[in-house]
Order: sequence, then structure tokens, then C-alpha cells
Amino acid sequence: MTVPGAERAVRGGRIVFGDGIVEADMLLCGESVAGFEPWGKPAGPGDIDARGLHVMAGMIDPHVHMRDPGQPDKDDFTRGTAAAAIGGVTTVFDMPNTVPAVSTAAILAAKAEYLRPRALIDFALYGGAGASNLDTIVEQAEAGAIAFKSFMNAPAPSAGPDGMTRCLPDDHVFLAAMQRIALTGRIGVLHAENDVLCKGLAADLRAQGRNDPAAHGESRPNFAEEEAVSRAILLAREAGARISFAHMSTAGALERIRHAKRRGWRVTAEACPHHLLLTEEVLGSVGPYGKINPPLRAESDRAAVWAGLSDGTIDFIGTDHAPYLVSEKEPGWREIWLAPSGVHGIESALTVLLTEVVRGRLTLPQLTRLVSANVAKLFGLAPKKGALVAGADADFVLIDLSRRGKVDRTVMQSRSRDAARLWEGRETLGGIAATYVRGRQVARDGVVTAESGHGRFLRPQRTSA
Repeated sequence: MTVPGAERAVRGGRIVFGDGIVEADMLLCGESVAGFEPWGKPAGPGDIDARGLHVMAGMIDPHVHMRDPGQPDKDDFTRGTAAAAIGGVTTVFDMPNTVPAVSTAAILAAKAEYLRPRALIDFALYGGAGASNLDTIVEQAEAGAIAFKSFMNAPAPSAGPDGMTRCLPDDHVFLAAMQRIALTGRIGVLHAENDVLCKGLAADLRAQGRNDPAAHGESRPNFAEEEAVSRAILLAREAGARISFAHMSTAGALERIRHAKRRGWRVTAEACPHHLLLTEEVLGSVGPYGKINPPLRAESDRAAVWAGLSDGTIDFIGTDHAPYLVSEKEPGWREIWLAPSGVHGIESALTVLLTEVVRGRLTLPQLTRLVSANVAKLFGLAPKKGALVAGADADFVLIDLSRRGKVDRTVMQSRSRDAARLWEGRETLGGIAATYVRGRQVARDGVVTAESGHGRFLRPQRTSA
């Protein structure tokens, strides 16, 4: 091999970079990418055969709710990260609403220690930034929090006693949290919906006897998201904080973000596959299994999310993987308000996005920027994560664009896979042949091939300006 230190190679694949695709062999040294060389050398012992396949950086999913510790019947971290590996995800950022909720440095450190032997892939952890733990925000960053999650609402009764550690129910406490997040240099990731409007409208609809699945979406209208986004941008700007909006779903909110970006304000945004590819029309068949916040929208909003993806208003894609049990979702058929909001997504996300590549709506270079490179840069994991460059961790997936299939919940890894009905039966074009984390194969052809404990806890190395 011509690259010093190279020990083995990924032979015969087409390497996907953020700016193009190159026919080359990728050389590996230990857990890292060592470099690249032209096709032509024969395969040696230990080499990986990628002929006919594309080699792309593994997805970094910045938005998952694995439920462990606390509710492992919905998903435990071993099964959850196995699902991620099969789906081509090599790193996840887990949200703080586990039990106990991540609200202090000590809890964050304990959660990392608990998850490490259970993790099949690498992971990072969010801290919680809420009204009741403002004074612990800086210490959570020092303990390794990748970012902070906050809901712009009061906690639901189901949130339990820890709910206020991630909820900012009024503008004064929101501003205070943003000021503290600004001190850390981390990003404040926001769930932005106007709580007063949503709760009031839900009460109105219930009083009218509206219990059907569509009522949930009507209780969380477009302008509730747009208003909250607008308010958050203003207050975060005054606090000097970097913010990112989770799961953007409406044309109006995206226009507010677009406006802020044009002025150079430090605002970024995420889209989810369900808002890119589905609309409220599917609720007629999936009912409570499609209940999510923010809700599935009209076709015009779906088109606006794609437009935001195309023009850079949206910076990256996350899944918002939030599993629930059938027993929790089923009552929603009778009364939609009884079902929790959240859907499975991590095992199918990259495959349904590859379908759009095969159809010509995305390119692989665009996709790798949206699911890997941009996340790593914004959250401080580059250059070790997010791109196939010399010196980076060898986190990659082998992609077979000729594959054809259907989403099938019965073969999923999630412990609560029976409730994974939103994407059930969807035809897919393209698929994940194998997933590698730091040079080690963790899944191939839908089968886990490594042991839990391979994953590592990641701390941000730096943050983007």
C-alpha cells in the first residue's frame, strides 16, 4: 500500500464525499481512515469487498429518544443501537428525557457509564436545560453534554417530577437559559411550539367532541410553530446563544429561520424524514401510530420542508426516533388525546432517504452532508466524525442502490417494534449492505454482527462559530 500505516482497505467501492463521488479504494489503519488510492490493487487478507457499492460516512442521528435508562420496555440501548446499526447509523445523540432525566453533571456522567457497555455504536448525550436546573447548565457542558434540549412549554403530566429540567414555560426563564447556554458555546436545541395556543386549542376541540386523529394536528396549527420560532430567534439573539430548531414542519417557521440566517444570526434547523416524505393524509390508515409533535402537515408544508433542504435553510436531518408501546398507542383510535406523541424511525430513516436518491430528488453527496458532515461540524465532532477523510474515524456504510424492499416492522430490532407502523409496507429503493463503526463491522444485511460494548461515549471537541 502506498499510504504509510495502512493495514487494510475497502476495495472497489465508489467513495461518497460531500462534493462528489470518486472511484477509489479507502485505506484503513486501526480504527481510522488512512487515505485513498486508485482502484486496481488486488484484495488482501482482511480487506472489505465493496465492488458495485457506494461507501459513505455513517449517519449521525442527532435526535433520538432511546428510553434507557428508565423505560427499557420501549427500547433498551442495546436493541436501540442495534436498530441504528442496521439502518446505517454510526453515532446517535440521545435526548435527556430518560429516568432520571439528565439535569446535572453527575446524572450525565452516570448515564454515560450505564450506556457504554450497552452501546453497539458511538453515542453522545444531551443535557437538559429547563426552569428548575438553570444553575447546572455549565457543569453539564463541562461533563461532556453535546448540546442542550429544551421544550418551549410546561411539562406534560406524563413527564413526571423531572419535567421542568427540560422545559422553559415562559420567556423570562427561556432568556435565562439561553444566557447560560451561551456561556458554554454549545447549541440549544429547541422544540418550538406555542404552548398556550396548543393547549387552549386542544381544550376547545375536546369540548366539541373531537377525538379523531386529525384533531391532534388541528390543535397544533402552523402558526403555533411559526410564532414560537420567531420568539426564540429574538430571545436567543439577545442572549448571544446558538440555537437549532428540531423537526421543522411548516413553511412559515422556515421562512423565519431563512430570514434569521440571511442576517447572520446563529440559527440552524433540522428536518425529519416523516415531515419530508409523509403528510397528514396517512393518519386515516395509521391513526395514533402517526401522532407526533409537531404533527404531520399538509402537502404544501411538506414541499416547503423540501425547499428548505434545497436552499440550506435546513442544515441536517435527524429521526426524532421516539418509540412507544402498542398498549400506549392503541387507545388513540378511540380518543386521539390518550395516545402519546412519538414514532419509531431510526432503522428505516436512511433507507427511505436513499429511495429519494434513486428517484433523483437527492444526490449522495447532498445526503452525506445532511446526515453526517453538517451534524459533526455544528456539534463539535469534526474532523473525527462525519466525513471520510484521512485521520477520521472509519465510520462508514456500504450502500447498494440496486436493492429493492419494503419496510417491515416484524424484522426490526426495537423492543417495541409492533408499534412501528408509520412506515410499514413502504417500498424502498436502495439499502444498507453493511455498517462499520471505527473500522469494525457492526451490521450486515439486516443482521447485527458485533457485540454491545463497542460503542464509545463522545464529547464535543470544538464547536462551530
